[in-house]
Amino acid sequence: MIRLHRPLGLAVAGLLAATAVAQAAGATAPTAAEQSYRADHEGVYAAVECRGAVFTPADYRLLESRIAARAGAAMHAGRQLEMIEAGKARIDRAMSHAGCGADEVEAALIRFDTLRGVQTGKAPKQ
Repeated sequence: MIRLHRPLGLAVAGLLAATAVAQAAGATAPTAAEQSYRADHEGVYAAVECRGAVFTPADYRLLESRIAARAGAAMHAGRQLEMIEAGKARIDRAMSHAGCGADEVEAALIRFDTLRGVQTGKAPKQ
């Protein structure tokens, strides 16, 4: 009986490993457009978290149209949400270690300032 269970156990383990590999292969790496989209949303999130930025619905529409234009490629809503959530998680991780002074957070804030400068027609402060 024990001999029968070992091959079965190995088969199940092999099946689980193959499933994990297939799932990992199914997760696509972000394209350049998706990375741009995520990075700009990281900037918006960092501005809210670190600067207390508050936006009206009109502000959000302007920001979203600018972010989409900078990304340069259309994405479906589900992928947009994935990128936004990934950006939030990345900023949260950086802030958990070094607060708003983290390099990733400061870079995100620079992207936000650039985005707002483009949006308002004013150059970002250096």
